[in-house]
Amino acid sequence: MLITTVGLVTAGLIALGYAGAGDFEAGPIGRAGGEYALSPWTNPDPVVAEEPEADTYRGPDGAVIRLTDLDVDTPIILTPAEGTRVSAVWVTGTDGRMVTEGEGGEPPRFSPLRDGQVVILVEQPDVELWIDGPSDETWEASLRFDRGLRADDVLSSSQTLMFTHDGGATTARVSARGGDNLSIQAVTAHGSERPLNEDSPFDRSIAWRDSPLVLFYIESWHDTAWRIEFPTDAASTPTPTVTP
Repeated sequence: MLITTVGLVTAGLIALGYAGAGDFEAGPIGRAGGEYALSPWTNPDPVVAEEPEADTYRGPDGAVIRLTDLDVDTPIILTPAEGTRVSAVWVTGTDGRMVTEGEGGEPPRFSPLRDGQVVILVEQPDVELWIDGPSDETWEASLRFDRGLRADDVLSSSQTLMFTHDGGATTARVSARGGDNLSIQAVTAHGSERPLNEDSPFDRSIAWRDSPLVLFYIESWHDTAWRIEFPTDAASTPTPTVTP
């Protein structure tokens, strides 16, 4: 009992010492940005990312990149600089207004691909990109705009590929054989989702949120051969098979 009492008194004195010095303040653990860390678009005075050169940006966690006059039919590809990382990107309209809804009623959230790139699709020409970066250091990333490979009806390969589809479908049939695992990330203006992550062989359907343009990132492990087929009523122009 004596040891317990002495311990409690000591702890109390230490706490009083910090309080008296005015240096002790409760706050969020492991994240920068205070109360806006998990929803930076609600910050009335956000940090605007610097642009040291054309299409290259840097800033702290929660900083915003403001873009105007975009082509909504062309994906935005954000590539972190070597030695830095981006955990996610949220997208709003100007002044943090939500114009496209993502999961849970929040703005669309876009996750990085395996190589660290973040692919973003938007529905309006003027947007704000809110960067979820490291909490203890500055991030840096470059932007480019690339439509890339297009698939309208059938595409097959044994490589990891990224391509777009604008045939109006919301489902597709995917099959795989040999090799190992196959995973798919689908990106729409509502954010990114992962409709498939499975070991081959398999033959099954996948689905994603309705959007005029969809970007797919199909990740093939150990040369797993795969085939994706979109409904014929959504197809327009035949697409050749891609071989290694």
